[in-house]
Amino acid sequence: MRAMLAQIGQNELREKILHTFEAARHAWHIPLHIGPIDISINKSIWFLWIGAAVTFLILFVGSRLLKDRPGAYQVIVEELYGFGRNLGGQVGEEGRKWFPYTLSLFVFILVLNFIGLIPNTYPVTANISFTLVLALLTFILTQYEGFRRNGAGTYLKSFAPPGLPLKPLMVPFMWGIEVLGEFTKPLTLGMRLYANILAGHLIIYVFLGLILYFGSVVAIISVPLSVVFYAFEIFVAILQAYIFAILTQVYIELAMFREDH
Repeated sequence: MRAMLAQIGQNELREKILHTFEAARHAWHIPLHIGPIDISINKSIWFLWIGAAVTFLILFVGSRLLKDRPGAYQVIVEELYGFGRNLGGQVGEEGRKWFPYTLSLFVFILVLNFIGLIPNTYPVTANISFTLVLALLTFILTQYEGFRRNGAGTYLKSFAPPGLPLKPLMVPFMWGIEVLGEFTKPLTLGMRLYANILAGHLIIYVFLGLILYFGSVVAIISVPLSVVFYAFEIFVAILQAYIFAILTQVYIELAMFREDH
């Protein structure tokens, strides 16, 4: 192995290391086009579907296989359901009606994060296109609930708090700030999930890549550090799924009760 690496130039080796992660996204490629629109299926799509299927099995199928004497699978489903109940009602009890969505979102992201930790898979949540789509969905649902519950006039009026001095100047300014905040809140959700998952994978990748750069001697340090970061990534996978789900719930509920708060 080392003899083969010695025949590869340093620049070429560096390029191979840096591009392997990105190239994995284009593996398992099935070219599909609708006119000029490229809808080809690649590795990220395959594992997105796998994650959706596993989420469906955990939540939908698991809820329909309940028994009086639960096994390990039912216990997991029941614990997830109890956890999801705690996601709802962060601002008001009426917000609990959204817990099926936020629970499904939590399990879906968690499953994708865990799948991405398996060798030779693809970390879908390290793809910014995917995380921004989830963020866009959060934004749409938040605004939908805000307009539905409060009415368009009341909801938009609540963007500028009452009692502001210099109203002709301050009301448009505060309204603009609040509107900008409505866009940036879900945007930061998507960016946070993407950046944390990508950074963790890259750190592990860099530590293992040091072996290719400096030889097997470095493995004494880089491999244990990679194992430590791998274990830490399991914690990050759970934490980031929880943060995305809980903040989605909070944003929706704040829109629901915006006039009250």
